[in-house]
Amino acid sequence: MQQPPQGGFPQPGGFPPQGGGYPPGGGYPGGPGGGYPGGGYPPQQGGQAPPSGGTNWAKVIGIGCGVLVLLLSLCGFGIFMCFQGVTASKDHAHAFLGELRTGNHTSAYARMDPSYQATHPLPTFQAAVAALPALSSNTDATFTNFNVSNGVHSLQGVLTTPSGPYDIQMTMREANGGFYVTSLVVGGSPLQ
Repeated sequence: MQQPPQGGFPQPGGFPPQGGGYPPGGGYPGGPGGGYPGGGYPPQQGGQAPPSGGTNWAKVIGIGCGVLVLLLSLCGFGIFMCFQGVTASKDHAHAFLGELRTGNHTSAYARMDPSYQATHPLPTFQAAVAALPALSSNTDATFTNFNVSNGVHSLQGVLTTPSGPYDIQMTMREANGGFYVTSLVVGGSPLQ
């Protein structure tokens, strides 16, 4: 077996390459005699910075604020609807008491729950109102406590009369776009 000559295999231009060899045109990138301008790695294409792996806090805060605004809007709408329902039932209660004050028993009777009307004809209702003189002599009512549950509105407050204030409790049921009185207690005495 024959040994290669001292200094390696013969190549055109000598070994290691000088002025020729690999790559053609001389030298390695970044080395003497050729390669990329300024040495180092090839320049980045497109001029864009590489994407960062960090969290974009502006987006997170923006989305969080958007969700918060949506939740507050929904809560506000719910409170508004509840307030509207309480206001409507309170208006019906004042109208009912106003009709009793003016002696318009027929209109007040129409505001009573249909189950009450089924067992109490108008003359019985008129006798029940006469048994509670504070209803006919009331001048105002102030409702300070409200409770709404499953379409049933409970109102509590004070009924003002010339003979003094009376506690009043009314329960109304929402049906067919209106409110019907299901129970009424004045000064501890219920409307029979």
